[in-house]
Amino acid sequence: MKKLILVCLIAILALSLLNANAIATLAAYKGKLSIQRGSSQLKYKNGELLMNKDLLKTGDESFAAYKYADASTTVKMFANSIATLSASKNGKQLDKSVDIKQGKVHSSIQKGKGSFQVITPTTVASVKGTEFFTQVEDNGRSTFVVSDGEVEVRILATDEVARVGKGKTAIISPSGELLLRDTMSGDLSQIEEAELEAEGSAEPRKIRIPMLDEFGNLKYIEISY
Repeated sequence: MKKLILVCLIAILALSLLNANAIATLAAYKGKLSIQRGSSQLKYKNGELLMNKDLLKTGDESFAAYKYADASTTVKMFANSIATLSASKNGKQLDKSVDIKQGKVHSSIQKGKGSFQVITPTTVASVKGTEFFTQVEDNGRSTFVVSDGEVEVRILATDEVARVGKGKTAIISPSGELLLRDTMSGDLSQIEEAELEAEGSAEPRKIRIPMLDEFGNLKYIEISY
């Protein structure tokens, strides 16, 4: 019976992907999460399809993770975070972005599968293949903690560009002042570090889903959740 239910869920998801412009899939969540699409609040579950400009909010002691449709990028949102996800086709690739209004977000990106940007009130961060952590405080101050690869941060107030490599932290004030330094142990809380370690050590579950490419050909994507 459980196997039949899983097959039905996969079939429904496949049909949805074939007929809707989904850009991401809700991979996991715990605690309080809200998903807003336009003026509507969505009911959701793991595997929920996310659309362009969907707004996600996490509550106290909550967590959410989603994966973009090209399977290249996973975004994890920690407690009390607000972010809007976006994506657009660029030839055969998907250009992706997340606009963080507040809170803490972890991004993991594979190389060679379209661009990815993190937008904050003070910066635009562009990456091609890396892993980093973004924090946006209530006053707009933005912090980037890079654990792998390199992030190019453009400061909106001054148009200054800074390259933040592995083991470095960049802090941009609301007025656009930049502080670039080595990452310190306090840049990530124990809870956030534990959450990332738990996610990384957990055995991923995978499903293969049919999709139509831009030429109308059937292909399969593999989603881990």
